[in-house]
Amino acid sequence: MTKSCDICVIKQKGYTAIFEEGQNIEALSSYFLDYPEEEWAILNRRAFWTREHILFDLLDYLEAHYPAESVYFVHKNEAELPDDQEQKMNISELRSEQQTAWIDKVIEKKAIRTHFQPIVEIKNKKASVIGHELLSRGVNTQGEIIPPFQLFEAARSRNRLFALDRACRMEAVKNAAAVKMNQLIFINFIPTAIYVPEHCLATTFELIKQIGVRPEQVVFEVVESDEVKDINHLKNILNFYRKHGFKYALDDVGTGANDLKKLASLEPHFVKLAREFADGVSSDPAKQNVALSVIHIAHHLKATPLAEGVERIEDIEYLANMGYELFQGYYFARPNEIPVVQLDGAYHVEA
Repeated sequence: MTKSCDICVIKQKGYTAIFEEGQNIEALSSYFLDYPEEEWAILNRRAFWTREHILFDLLDYLEAHYPAESVYFVHKNEAELPDDQEQKMNISELRSEQQTAWIDKVIEKKAIRTHFQPIVEIKNKKASVIGHELLSRGVNTQGEIIPPFQLFEAARSRNRLFALDRACRMEAVKNAAAVKMNQLIFINFIPTAIYVPEHCLATTFELIKQIGVRPEQVVFEVVESDEVKDINHLKNILNFYRKHGFKYALDDVGTGANDLKKLASLEPHFVKLAREFADGVSSDPAKQNVALSVIHIAHHLKATPLAEGVERIEDIEYLANMGYELFQGYYFARPNEIPVVQLDGAYHVEA
């Protein structure tokens, strides 16, 4: 299998600590002797370098014995002094870094579970499962679920977004075999976490081939497209998917992040009406206008419209009458570790 690039490999961080003139750091020398020599170095009488886990252990001591404004830290992978242009961190900022360091272990140990939420097609008052969105959840050391927002915020804070996006994508693909062969598989990806698709997606494509999933089953779903400043880069990624036989969808359409002009230029196979416009649409004229605009452009692009976040039968019926074909939401099923076969709800389930 193709090796992953360095950006997706978790490497332990190192820091150089710089102390203000007049601060005595000689006492720290004995502290470091308990650790391997390759993990720390005294650089001069006012600076030391160390691996992150050692520095985190030392923070309580530094806070107790040195004024907060007398020391700062610079991220350095090697034992060297920083230059004046490099970003400095104070103890408080380093504490914040420490509080999200757990994300490294989640990625390293692949402590990620895949939950399945059905994609439902409604025709003639009959509902049938035609696919599943594969959603990632982290797992902490106590076996408890880490919500996705917390997972990705920690990764963003630690600059681990690339590695986490890849880990979640690969775990989703591994678990995609649980979905029926004739059903669609929606897999999320963050476009800003993909530099060069030919390299960043090679292992994903190889794994899809290995588990026997057909490319036409797979729908790669763009999330956080509001973060995409370079639309041409996103188009490059999507064209790469299309070239290899995969489909793609745009998430949260209607929120402004995915305005209709952008939607048209990206030519998706599926457009997902954002939950904030699907929930309560049957009684809200403003939401109805957005839903109608999205479906008009979807039909113009020959894309399939999908309403996500549906929880009420009246909203489903309203959107179905408008022309929405696919639905996703708690009304039918919550995300579950096992793909749903039998649907709950007022609609008859097609056998």
